[in-house]
Amino acid sequence: MSDQDPVIVVGAGIVGTAAARALQRAGHSVTLLDSAEPGRATSFGNAGFLSLDSLIPLARPSTLKSLPKMLTDRTGPLTLHPPSLPWLLPWMARFALAALNPAEVQKGKESLKALMIEADIAWKAEIQASGLGELFQTKGALYVYESEAAFLATDEMRGLQAGKGTDFEIVDGNRARELAPGLSPHIVRGIHYPNGTHTINPYRVVETLAERFTADGGTILRGRVRGFGRDGNRVTSVQITDQSLPAKAVVIAAGRASGELTRLLGFNAPLVAERGYHVMVAPDNLRFDLPVSPPERGLFFTPMQEGLRIAGTVELAAPHQPPSWQRADLLVKHLKDIFPGVGGAEQSRWIGERPTLPDYRPAIGRAPRLANVYCSYGHQHLGLTLATASGRLIARQMEGETLPETLEGCNPGRFG
Repeated sequence: MSDQDPVIVVGAGIVGTAAARALQRAGHSVTLLDSAEPGRATSFGNAGFLSLDSLIPLARPSTLKSLPKMLTDRTGPLTLHPPSLPWLLPWMARFALAALNPAEVQKGKESLKALMIEADIAWKAEIQASGLGELFQTKGALYVYESEAAFLATDEMRGLQAGKGTDFEIVDGNRARELAPGLSPHIVRGIHYPNGTHTINPYRVVETLAERFTADGGTILRGRVRGFGRDGNRVTSVQITDQSLPAKAVVIAAGRASGELTRLLGFNAPLVAERGYHVMVAPDNLRFDLPVSPPERGLFFTPMQEGLRIAGTVELAAPHQPPSWQRADLLVKHLKDIFPGVGGAEQSRWIGERPTLPDYRPAIGRAPRLANVYCSYGHQHLGLTLATASGRLIARQMEGETLPETLEGCNPGRFG
């Protein structure tokens, strides 16, 4: 290992690619390593929305209270993959403990607020630096509610957003239908975020970042990590199938597979595959240009280059399980309920594995007991949103800065 060796970023999704760009701009030689092409895994199929005002962790008492109802509703936003249940039980127990612990919930709020403030700045800078302007649109976003009770349940969220300075407007059903023509008559309330930003092609965002990375001297390699070379508390190399790559430092940003890599390095990352689906449909009768979400159903309708993307819901599963395509069928049903008459023939469907830790906080920062290994994984539904912020934080820490105390809740060593 020498100072001339590259920093190796393992994982070429949006989180890893953004980290590679941030490290490159900080003056490091960087190699981006993945077994697949950049952006072809989970980053390919997200809802495309920069959710910069998601300020409450899903690991909280209200989520825990609603679990029985959600799990018994076959059309609800959450399901368990039945054969995976024994594998999921330890993670679910950790989730419950985090949700019931006020100190842990508070850590989630503090971490998310700090990360979202950083993400807002980081994405504006990255869009300009990497020439991504044609791929992002600031058309606003609209959350819609099918009952007054569901809307009133957003009181805490709106309070936190107001404290952060978020610009939003509470609207009635009629105004919501003006903002998103075609919206069902049964929608009674909405929250309009006029500054909401989304991408019209999430895969192309990662692909463009990778192109800029290589144009500026970065290296992209295909390979699967088999192990790490060590010298005391430092990693000196990354071993892939047919060679050993010398490394000045390593960043673990491999999504759900990060847990397999951390075990090789001697620490724990209890990640589950929080599987999400999307369906792309033809944009027939599509008369709105902003992302729309009915939060009770756990999904987004996002206008994109190739049509209308319906993305979301959660299926907790063990790794490498076959898809449950009825979850994609459910997305189409939701579209018909919320936007009757909107959307044409199905063009494609997809499944991805959101990497999720039980406290719903990402792991960002230096790995425990290792001097030159850094972590950026566990971003659950917020991978696109937090990618650039995470990359900038890793780059700053690698340069010797201390991460803010508000991000202590994202310490990668918190699971042992």
